[in-house]
Amino acid sequence: MKSDNSSIASIVPSLIDMAELRMLTGRETFTKGTQLMEKGRVSNLRIQGALVTADVRGSYSYQVMIALKPELQFSCTCPAADYMDVCKHAVAVALQLRNPDNLPTEESDEQLLRRYFEQKKPDELIDLLLQALRSNESLMKAWLLDARLASESISLVQLKKMVTKALPASEIWDWHQVYGYFSEAEPQLDSIWKAMEKLPIAEQWALTEHVLKRLNNVLQRIDDSGGHRFTIEGQILEKMPVIFEKLDWPAAKKAQWLFEHLGQTEYDVFPLVEEHFVVSAEVQNCLLKLCRDAVETMAAELKMAEQPFDVVYRMQKCARPLLQAAQQNGDWREEGRLLSLLAHDCHDYLKLSQFYLEHKEELDAEDWLLKAKKVATSHNQIACLHQEVRVKIALGESKQAWNAAWRSFEHRPSYSEFQYLFAVHEELGQPEPELLNKVEQILQSAPRLGNELLAFYIEQKQLEKAKVCAKAGNRSRTQILQLADLLIVSEPEEALVLYRQAVKGLIEETHASSYEQAIKLLLRLQARLKANRHPLNDFKHSVAQLATEYRRKRNMLALFNKHFADYL
Repeated sequence: MKSDNSSIASIVPSLIDMAELRMLTGRETFTKGTQLMEKGRVSNLRIQGALVTADVRGSYSYQVMIALKPELQFSCTCPAADYMDVCKHAVAVALQLRNPDNLPTEESDEQLLRRYFEQKKPDELIDLLLQALRSNESLMKAWLLDARLASESISLVQLKKMVTKALPASEIWDWHQVYGYFSEAEPQLDSIWKAMEKLPIAEQWALTEHVLKRLNNVLQRIDDSGGHRFTIEGQILEKMPVIFEKLDWPAAKKAQWLFEHLGQTEYDVFPLVEEHFVVSAEVQNCLLKLCRDAVETMAAELKMAEQPFDVVYRMQKCARPLLQAAQQNGDWREEGRLLSLLAHDCHDYLKLSQFYLEHKEELDAEDWLLKAKKVATSHNQIACLHQEVRVKIALGESKQAWNAAWRSFEHRPSYSEFQYLFAVHEELGQPEPELLNKVEQILQSAPRLGNELLAFYIEQKQLEKAKVCAKAGNRSRTQILQLADLLIVSEPEEALVLYRQAVKGLIEETHASSYEQAIKLLLRLQARLKANRHPLNDFKHSVAQLATEYRRKRNMLALFNKHFADYL
């Protein structure tokens, strides 16, 4: 039966647009990817549904993955993939997919090998395996470990020593060496986990704790910003809670251990008590009592503290299980009580005000708002005024609500604040007939509000005023283009001027991605002019002028020649 590769091959050209890929990567990266493909550096190409994987040999061997659906995505294990959307290795694989002759055959490599091995005698297979292991030191170590563990009764002490060998203390900063370090450690730890299952539960717990501490210790000397430890980390986070549940400790001892590790900061890798551990009702009740006692004690300490932040931080760790339990039980009053114990600044008081509003306790909401306003700084004024609007509306005091909304706009006039003000105005039944005139006057009063004023004019479709505002100073490119698109139907000449303004700003950034963006804007403008059946004479002349003006920027000039050669 034929594989799906032929059908995949037929749709790959439509899924991977090479012209778009070339623009996304840039000429240099695309050329390097082409060279890798032509030199035969792509191997182990696999297609499983809409997922493509392959190995590419560059300076080292890297693994590439391309997801064809639901949207095209590229990933690679090379360093460049950390800051590039598509690296040269991904380009090489994409190009390999374009040629049906390069696709995997009906029989996969794995199937071919399986058929080959089935024809061998056991002794021959053993010789083949030993020969392969001699050329791969890390695999040899893993198989030797499996062999020893299978033939011996291994103690906890011996397994701890094996963990130390699997995770040796080394100072490694090169990402490729870090990848190799954890790639070698993973199969050894897989063998250790299997051997651990023969130990009593208490010793399994001790060994898992040892692996956790050892991993955290080595991470102090290894730069694993690439996340190569995640497989081992995931095994620890999965195993610790399972073994913990099987420990024959009393409920009070389990609760004490969980309590001591709430929000721990000693280790970078550690399971979260609230998320990873599932405990019995008895243990849960013991834990909640410990948390409740600690919160009450620290609440009294908080009142006397000169530096409350440390106390609040410790309280928050202990309060999380209590808040979680209150929410699960639907006890919002207990939740509010706990939040009030933790509250110590304006943000917390506003949060409590909103909490009580949501539970239809308007007077309590107003009390917490007053507390917030007493300690508010200039940074909190807008948030306080916005909350005052909500509280006053809930209390049925519409006039006071509108006054608070207007004070908010006056305090920090902006387009976003206008949108908020307008929404309140509509909610309250349009109490201010001169709202738009008043907003315009305030936005006109300060030159720094030019972008806010332009956004206001665009939303209100006051295009004549918007055109004047757009030319009055340095305006946001997004708003300039938004205005241009509104004008393109009836005033193509004005739209061209605005697009030109945006394009020049991009070119003057002198960056490859900005050059590409400038070309995209010109192509977009060209398409929209054609769609509205406008002549292109002025557009062609403008492109020629831009190419002449920026002829010293060679990369930009090359793009002009590539996309608009007929206009130059």
